[in-house]
Amino acid sequence: MNNKIKLSFIIYAVVFTNLIELLLKKLNFDSYIILVGFRFHLSLILPFFFIFRFNHLHDIKKFFIKPFYNRTFQPLSWIFIPLIIIFIVFYIIKKIKIGDPDYFYEFGLSSIIDYPIYFLWNLPQLLMFLIFLFLIQPVLKFKVIFTVIITILLFVSEFIPLYKTKINLFGIISLLFSAVGLSLLIKYFQNIYWISIIIFSIFWSSLLAFGCTSQTLIHILFAATYNSWEGFFKVSNGFVNYFLPLQLLITIILISFSAVKKKTNI
Repeated sequence: MNNKIKLSFIIYAVVFTNLIELLLKKLNFDSYIILVGFRFHLSLILPFFFIFRFNHLHDIKKFFIKPFYNRTFQPLSWIFIPLIIIFIVFYIIKKIKIGDPDYFYEFGLSSIIDYPIYFLWNLPQLLMFLIFLFLIQPVLKFKVIFTVIITILLFVSEFIPLYKTKINLFGIISLLFSAVGLSLLIKYFQNIYWISIIIFSIFWSSLLAFGCTSQTLIHILFAATYNSWEGFFKVSNGFVNYFLPLQLLITIILISFSAVKKKTNI
């Protein structure tokens, strides 16, 4: 592993990524671009360019050719079990029921069929972000903690309200849980393919099932021709914002148990 990345480059990546995004937000531009279908959020791709050097190609090649973790069914459980638990619990307490959303066929069912396409369109930016995090690991002490901090800092501009006074608390919590889960995956299950699938699938499945009002997330994870989606399931008022954080929290718990079991078996 090449450990010549300077901490200053990581700091530059965090600072300049946020400054660029804040400037775009101030000018009412999006923080993402779509090229030939491929999605590129600036927080996911800009850090890569700040730290990449051609002498990193050998390390990057190893990430793809020799992934550390190769099991199949366990990562699938981290994606689907939290979703199933949430649905069962809220269905039992009668806070969720089958919905009748607009664009049921055009958006809902077609999104299921088009899952491989949406994933492929997001894969380059996910890989660039993961390569960035993988490459900076030798620089960081207390790798899990600092990976969480860096991940959060790279997206902090998304939650700075320039024109609105209301802070997206549930979004911030979701970012925190996402950063923790991602850090655990990088620390204990270093498979760039599975981590990409897990990250995308958790957000994709949660928003498709329970709905989403974020135009940015809809455009990145789904079709760029829609701005919102009601979800396959109708949720009682005040509960829908809890679903993604809960799903991420349960995922963290499952990954943590798997990590402890993995260390015990070594």
